[in-house]
Amino acid sequence: MNPHIRNPMEAMYPGTFYFHFKNLWEADNRNESWLCFAVEVIKHHSTVSWKRGVFRNQVDPETHCHAEKCFLSWFCDNTLSPKKNYQVTWYTSWSPCPECAREVAKFLARHSNVMLTIYTARLYYSQYPNYQEGLRRLNEEGVPVEIMDYEDFKYCWENFVYNGDELFKPWKGLKYNFLFLDSKLQEILE
Repeated sequence: MNPHIRNPMEAMYPGTFYFHFKNLWEADNRNESWLCFAVEVIKHHSTVSWKRGVFRNQVDPETHCHAEKCFLSWFCDNTLSPKKNYQVTWYTSWSPCPECAREVAKFLARHSNVMLTIYTARLYYSQYPNYQEGLRRLNEEGVPVEIMDYEDFKYCWENFVYNGDELFKPWKGLKYNFLFLDSKLQEILE
């Protein structure tokens, strides 16, 4: 894929998490997409935790790559084996753009041994038909796309943030924003 893609980070800083993952309806000045991932290998009908990490958009002129494409490049170059079955879970700050949704759907169509679930904090330009179509295409490809709820944010805090053993502190409006975004996503996927 792309030899210039950096390896994933182990975790992110608390301020980065709270800024980029806050589930606002409109999120001004949040121009980066962050993707926390967990890869599990499926063995004998159960999963074994295998790898996890964090990607963010690479915007330098050499790579200019969305977080989803960074993951796919890294996964194909360093991890993917046709002899193993994988359960991949993404926690993203933004839902995928149409181009990334298309790339992910094509990747999954070629690799039936990979199952993907996407939890997203916010919907990216969800008012535009091509962004909605990208989400529907993922759904049709068998990718559950869901809005992150309290438990998902807490999981990310505990597993992908340098938290110094501090507890996750939910922000005002988290539940209300979840309900709004979830209903919006369900409308798109119908």
